[in-house]
Amino acid sequence: MSESTRGYADNPETIVHEEIINLIESPELREHLLHNPQLLSGDHYTQIIGGASIEINRKREMLSRLVAAERGSSNETFDWYGPEICIDYIDDCLNALKAVDGNRKVLLISEISFVDNEVGSAITHGPFPVASWQAALTAMKAYADKWSGMTDLSSSSWMVELFNLANDPSCSYPYDGFLQPDYTYYANTSGEIQYICREEEGECGEALDCIVGEIFGPWFKGAYIGLPTPYKKGDILEIDCRPWAPGPCYCLVANSKLDCLYPDGDGQIRCGSIPYGSCFAGWAHTNLMLSPVFKAKKVTQPLPEECAALQEIKLDRIDDLLEECAGNKEKEPGWLDIYRHRAR
Repeated sequence: MSESTRGYADNPETIVHEEIINLIESPELREHLLHNPQLLSGDHYTQIIGGASIEINRKREMLSRLVAAERGSSNETFDWYGPEICIDYIDDCLNALKAVDGNRKVLLISEISFVDNEVGSAITHGPFPVASWQAALTAMKAYADKWSGMTDLSSSSWMVELFNLANDPSCSYPYDGFLQPDYTYYANTSGEIQYICREEEGECGEALDCIVGEIFGPWFKGAYIGLPTPYKKGDILEIDCRPWAPGPCYCLVANSKLDCLYPDGDGQIRCGSIPYGSCFAGWAHTNLMLSPVFKAKKVTQPLPEECAALQEIKLDRIDDLLEECAGNKEKEPGWLDIYRHRAR
């Protein structure tokens, strides 16, 4: 290694950036970005940290290191996703969790399981009320200890909702008089929180939407993430986002924007978008946490029988198929209930 190369590799900013890229589980995407870091901005690094399937305190630590590394850089590359804002957001959500007292503030816990890769296969157990986060951890551990020997929990996760009973239920649109949670936390079966969601404050009568697709949505809840990828038209990808979605699923890349074709449960070919998570049958009824971009990998072996039609699609037919099915996309429900995983 030359002195100049060694100096670059030892640069604190470069070290942090490489650690962040290594959070990506997709082998081709990870290698692509490690070899082409010039394609990434500060916003991209923040998105990767927030979207990765890692514990929330580790995300906070990585964001803090990103802040420190960027302070020593002459390039300010954060346009929208400043890591300091993200750190404050995490702190607020976790401090609220610590303040649950079982009196005015309580937690409701639900287990979400995908029993197989079929449409609508999600099963909800719960909700179960608990009086504190420590009580929640104890209950989740006991649950996992009991059932892990009898069933596969790799497709299961926890949804933890924090309710403040002092809130005015008449302001809880669209729940028509029932309270909605102030915060929602999404954890793996071990109780490790990975994604968080905070209700926005607003006037009584306004829609208090969960922060999805807004400034915090791309990294703390919601699947979308926009990264430069190495995939090309005609690539077939395997995507396994369990426990946050049924899986594995398979789709065919249709263009550089990562629009895709995928088989639905009836054997028809549908079209969707990998970055937006609409790349598997039943996506519209799944509250996807982890972006498929993080988990995609190229397929080289024969596909399962129900997906084999993808390998029969010729390159010159992709555009026509994309156009044909554009008017027949799976429609997201008018109100996708993000708390109960069902459509109203």
